Amino acid sequence: MFNIKIIGIIIALLGLVGLGVGGAFVGVGLVRNNQVVEGIRAEKITLGIDAAEVAKGEVVDTITEAEKAAEILTAHRRNIAATYGELLAGNKFDATNPTQLTYAQALNLQNNMYTAVAAMGLAQSIIANGAFMIATGAGLIFAGFAIRKTGK
Repeated sequence: MFNIKIIGIIIALLGLVGLGVGGAFVGVGLVRNNQVVEGIRAEKITLGIDAAEVAKGEVVDTITEAEKAAEILTAHRRNIAATYGELLAGNKFDATNPTQLTYAQALNLQNNMYTAVAAMGLAQSIIANGAFMIATGAGLIFAGFAIRKTGK
């Protein structure tokens, strides 16, 4: 009914598609990760990095360093007020109030660091998915040719 050699070719072709799509995922993930890393490097953030490393030019540029910086910013912000509601005490935000302005800036910086963490994590997930697709594609190609070769 089915020609096993044709099935083997179809499986191998699906493997080629997996290789191509996986390669595209890895490429896109690397480009996006590099884009985020270069963006935060440009800001020259050193929060949470050892002074000796800072002296060597080290800045926040990894997911771990960005998360550590965000946690430090969170702690600093909470030293001003535990919550935004507590800061305002039922009033509206006053941009002329130095305490409220500092809190808002800390909140913005903290959110930017957590956004970088999320973006790098997503890029790394895309890269890992692409690598899995490449491995699966290679396996399908091997299986397809093995089926074709052994088929009658």
